[in-house]
Amino acid sequence: MKQKIVLLTVLLCALALPALAQRSTTTIPNRQPATTPLPTGPLSLQDLNLLLRRQVGRDLTEANLAVLIDRVGIAFDPTPEAISRLRANGAHQHLINTIKRAAERLSATANDKVVILNEKPDPFLEETRRNVRDYLEDLPDFICQEDIERFYDFEARGAWDRADKLSYELTYSRKQGEKYKPLNSVGRPPTKSLDEAGGATSTGDFATLLAALFDPETKAIFKPAGKERLGNRQTTLYDFRVPQATSKLHVKALDLKPIIAGYSGTVWIDDEKKLVLRIDHAVDDLPVNYPVTNSESSVDYDMVKLRGLEGESLLPIRAEFIIADRRDRKYFRNLIYFKFYRKFETDIKIVEEPPAPIKP
Repeated sequence: MKQKIVLLTVLLCALALPALAQRSTTTIPNRQPATTPLPTGPLSLQDLNLLLRRQVGRDLTEANLAVLIDRVGIAFDPTPEAISRLRANGAHQHLINTIKRAAERLSATANDKVVILNEKPDPFLEETRRNVRDYLEDLPDFICQEDIERFYDFEARGAWDRADKLSYELTYSRKQGEKYKPLNSVGRPPTKSLDEAGGATSTGDFATLLAALFDPETKAIFKPAGKERLGNRQTTLYDFRVPQATSKLHVKALDLKPIIAGYSGTVWIDDEKKLVLRIDHAVDDLPVNYPVTNSESSVDYDMVKLRGLEGESLLPIRAEFIIADRRDRKYFRNLIYFKFYRKFETDIKIVEEPPAPIKP
């Protein structure tokens, strides 16, 4: 089955939640960033972990830490074990991508030999690709509830203030893709459609991200990145990079036309079942003058029972989306939860009433 694959990451309005425009100037204290001096030379692994634990979330953002790494470089080898430690201390994909690019520059400066990736098929990866294809073809139509908790940081502190919560009925159909219907609760402000919600929103957190990454037309480049336990499962990690020329990821800001962006990240694959359990990715090389400097997301998958069907299906249970304009010190973060999965019935029965008896 040939699927239409579109992964859309959207930033609407003026990089500000309309309902918070006044609040941000009246209720948020005018705190000045702390003046803790930052390292001026290449960062060691210990330096980075200390910065993540002690300063990110207080007076430093990961985006600004990435800028520091671009400027001064790193002084360690980002092995899978080192990256795992950084993730455990809160590092997101944009920062991790920056660290790996810094390591590539360090290797080039040291005149290290350029490693030519083996072009032979990777049996583990090829089996995963087949499983993803079969999974998407066999995935039943369903409905679930998607709750989005939105946060913002207008001071570049790295700490998040709560904005609002949106709820949608997400309908997935192989023929029509994903659709979002606002859900409203008594005592809460009404949820608007995604197009009208303002602030930061994203779509494609469900099947389109997975489909696009493993679609041969995307031409993603995969590189083994070690082993790691994810919950109670042993997983194999692959770093990947999708070039802009073959990317299906869109970024949209303000009233500008969407742009297609390349992206890089990491995928966690269950060793036993060869199923994808997590995808992290961050957008690469956005235009210099574009009103978005950072865009990244992660999606966690698990086996879920759909009400009305036998057995379980691999479905997303949680996602995180971060988008920012670092220059204007505006950051947005969405935590997304998927729940109450159930089968979507598309069959409609038309019952004809018997003709009325003819009166004599």
